[in-house]
Formats: sequence, structure tokens, C-alpha cells
Amino acid sequence: MASSLIRRISLSAARRGGVYGLLRRVNQGPTVLFYHGIEEKLSDPEVQSLHLPLASFERHIRYLRRHREIISTDYLYDCLMNGHRLDPRQVVLTFDDGYKNNAEILAPFLKGWDLPFTVFISTRHVLEGRRFQVYLLRTAFLYTEHKVIHLASIQRSFEAGTPQAKRSALREASAAMKEAPLRIVEWMMSECRQLLRPERWAELDQRFASDEPMNWQDVIRIQSMGATIGSHCHDHCILHSEEPPPEVRSQVMDSKRVIEQQFGECKFLAYPNGTARDISATAYQSVREARYRMCFTTIEGEITAKSDLYYAPRVFAQPDFEEFCYMLNRTGTQNESYDMACRSFQSGNAVSAAANRI
Repeated sequence: MASSLIRRISLSAARRGGVYGLLRRVNQGPTVLFYHGIEEKLSDPEVQSLHLPLASFERHIRYLRRHREIISTDYLYDCLMNGHRLDPRQVVLTFDDGYKNNAEILAPFLKGWDLPFTVFISTRHVLEGRRFQVYLLRTAFLYTEHKVIHLASIQRSFEAGTPQAKRSALREASAAMKEAPLRIVEWMMSECRQLLRPERWAELDQRFASDEPMNWQDVIRIQSMGATIGSHCHDHCILHSEEPPPEVRSQVMDSKRVIEQQFGECKFLAYPNGTARDISATAYQSVREARYRMCFTTIEGEITAKSDLYYAPRVFAQPDFEEFCYMLNRTGTQNESYDMACRSFQSGNAVSAAANRI
């Protein structure tokens, strides 16, 4: 706790003292920020960890309006295609998954400032009103009364007799879920549903309304308020190499088709989870074949002329204001790591393609 306070004081002093101006000298291009949900007030930050309180988000936006220029994803793409200058002061606002509070809180707030933003939606969750996998896992593990949790889907048992044990079990189960193919994830979610009584789920679903997905009317409404609608796959499926290629292609194609049936062209996609290990060669090839214009990872870096349009970097918007400012002003220092990740991925793709030809 003391070290955290010292860090915040140090970062605040650096921000007020002009140190960030030195960091920005290595910046080369726009930064694409990503958030998830924006909520008035959090009931349980452990369950609602993907949601940022509105007061904190408003502080982010005030800082960005003072020091940066907020541009649309379309404008960013046009700059890349037409050779326009890529301004390091520019930022793009993106939001993953498609939470109900994007329509109820986020869109009206940004509309008031006339600011563009992009929301990447998981189309099955929007169509069917399904809660997202991470919500089901967190709620089940943190609120179950079971002392031991057994998941046959991943052949694991977890101690859950204390709050600390539950948190540890949740971390392990979350890591396993992110590495599993969709069919196993669906099985896991079914088992999680069984960890609480139906009436308890109803109570918690109401308490954590922030984790409810939008419906189509909500998506139509946010589009009318300035949102660009992009794909986050059909089932929020992580497109790693454990996922069978037919399922990967279906996730990429089906989500685009569903969005285009409702809104016209779907030009952009954000890979679920989006780290280097979460994007297979099949996923990369599939988004190209589906004719997306840009696809975004969660690999940190700035958008430059060298950026791979189908493996583009994004930066997580840190909830803490001082961490947010520090992160935003040092994005240029991440470019070398991003370039290395691109080269590694492209090299792996070349090896994969050669193996397929044998």
C-alpha cells in the first residue's frame, strides 16, 4: 500500500513537472486506447473489474481533450491509406464486448462532447442477451458457497473455502479458460451456472447489471450517437491455435455478416483478449479474407506507417488517473516491442504456411 502511494505521488509530480514532455519525444503516431464498460458506481470491483467508474472516465476525457486530439477509427484508417501525417497527439477511443452501459452511460456522455468512438461487439451476446464468460466465471467463483469447486470441463478442482482461496482459484480458472477452445469454454460456463442457485443468479445479475450486454436497439442507438460498430467475434471466442480453424473462420465471418445485416459495412475487428498468443495464423488469414480494413490486438504500441493493419496495436486505458497519464505519454517506448511481436508473428506464419505446403 505504501509503495503504491509513493508511486502515485511520484507520477503526479512527474506529470506536473513536465517530465512527460521528455517521454513524448520518442512518440511516432496515434494511440488506440481500449476500455470495456463505463459505470456510474461499482458494487463489487472484483466482479466488475472491466468497468471504469464514470467519474474516472470523465477525468480521462478531460485530460485527452486538453492534451490530445480524439479521432475516429475511420479517420485513422484514411490517414494510413492516403499517406497523411500520423500525429502522435491523436488518440482513438475503443470499447470491447458491447456492454449495456455503453448505451446508457458511455454514448450519451461522449455525444455531449461530440467525440467519436468505436464499440467492438460480440454478436451472439447481443442477439441472445447472454452474459459474457468472464462475468459468469468471476461471479460463480467469488459467490459460490461450495468449499471445493470441481470443473470436469478442464479436469481441475479448486479450494474455495476462503475469500483468498476463491481469488486464487479464479485466477487459475481464468487462465485455463483463455487457453481452451470454445467448446470447452461453453462447458465451463455450464458448470459455473451450477455453482449458484437460480434465484441467487437472478439476484446477482440484477446487482451486476453493468455486465449485461446491449441488445440491437441499444446498438442502433449508440451508432446514432457517433459510434462505429466493429466485430469482437460471434461468441467472444479467443482465436488462438487451440481453436479449430473452421470455428475461427466462422467466428470472424459470422460476426461480420450479422453486423452488416443490421448496419451496413463492418470495417473493423478487435481480437478477443488480443495478446500475441491469442491470435493464430488462421485468425490472421481469416480477417484478411473477410476484408476487414483494420484488426486490433492488445499488444502495446502506437500506430505508425509500419503497423500491420491486421495486427494493429492498442493500449489499455489504465483506471488510475496517474497511471493513465504515464502510460499515455510513454506509448512510443512500446513501439520496438510491438515491431518485434509483428516480426515474430510473421515469421511464425511463414513457417506455418511452409508446413502446410509439404
